[in-house]
Amino acid sequence: MALKSLTLATTLASAAAGLTRVPMLKRDDAEFVTSRRASLMHAKALAASAGASDSGGSITVNNFENAQYYGEISLGTPAQTFEVIFDTGSANLWIPSSDCVSTNCVGKPKYDSSKSSTYVANDTVFDIEYGSGSCTGYLSNDLLTWGGIELEGQTFSQITNASGMGVAFVVGKFDGILGLAFNEIAVCDYPYVMDCVPTPFSRMISNGLVDEGKFAFYLGGLQPCFPECMDGYAGELTLGGTDPDHYVGELNYVPLTSASYWQIEIDSFAVDGTDFSTADSRQAIVDSGTSMLVGPTAAIADIATALGAHEISATGEYVVGCNADLPTIDITIGGIEYSIDANNLVLPDGPICILLMLGMDLHPEGIDWILGDVFMRQYYTVFDYENEQIGFATATNSSSSKA
Repeated sequence: MALKSLTLATTLASAAAGLTRVPMLKRDDAEFVTSRRASLMHAKALAASAGASDSGGSITVNNFENAQYYGEISLGTPAQTFEVIFDTGSANLWIPSSDCVSTNCVGKPKYDSSKSSTYVANDTVFDIEYGSGSCTGYLSNDLLTWGGIELEGQTFSQITNASGMGVAFVVGKFDGILGLAFNEIAVCDYPYVMDCVPTPFSRMISNGLVDEGKFAFYLGGLQPCFPECMDGYAGELTLGGTDPDHYVGELNYVPLTSASYWQIEIDSFAVDGTDFSTADSRQAIVDSGTSMLVGPTAAIADIATALGAHEISATGEYVVGCNADLPTIDITIGGIEYSIDANNLVLPDGPICILLMLGMDLHPEGIDWILGDVFMRQYYTVFDYENEQIGFATATNSSSSKA
């Protein structure tokens, strides 16, 4: 499914005061598998051929080959539209510039400041380091329209070299990133300076454009369904509040352990009663920009073994028979157990199924686990910016809500 052929013209502010709804589209599952595998193989090839390098102080953030959900924003007057990942794992807004010179910008829509009457130059250097290289450009200011709300003078980054995104940017159906983490990890300049660019959502709060300083994600299921289901979109981001129609039961909140990423402490990460976390490996971030469940490499390998999965050495993926009777994964947070059903843990790829888990050793960054879309599909997730907490409830599209 090519998202570029679709429209988000229905992206309008909700009639309910203070609640803004942003529809999101979802990539076709088969396309997602193909692009993710290409990205993994590219990353492995780069890792094998490259030695250790000094990032020069630039911050390392997640790659986006695993991202599946996108929505529309526009910049400038008249509006220039872009499909972006709404990413709780980063805090910068960036879009390719008309000056982008890297080959992976070819075919992407690009922001052209000369065509906007509301553009204001900034020109501060922007540099972010990814696993396969850096993305560089410069800051600019212009009108951002998001969910029908206008934010004048929003600072964002025009990317002039996106090579650091590698093949993920070529095969991905996104044009840029809109970060929803905290201002503290927004970066600019080189060597980088942190907390230098207010995020769009923090400005919505300070400008009094939302009734509540929180936003929430409701994600569609794994099956390709556009446009036959979910009213023409595969999910919804609400800004300024929550939508009770998207969850059942009560929202259970847990405090953040760090208001930089959306970071919390988990109690356990278990399969069949065996906890694969340890006392010093229980820090997790909830990240809408990652589709997988991510954990320490050794722990994920052990979990895969417990699930009867096998690793494909060329890509690092784990696969399992699609008819396998998989147990649930039980993640306990704040004393409450959140079970991930087998149908949310795997994605069919021909005669086999891919286990939607990935091993990464992030402990040096103070992070052990990433709860991505695999978790967020099953549990409606509320990001409470003002109170520095996250809330979870069973999503109405979850099999658990129909039990």
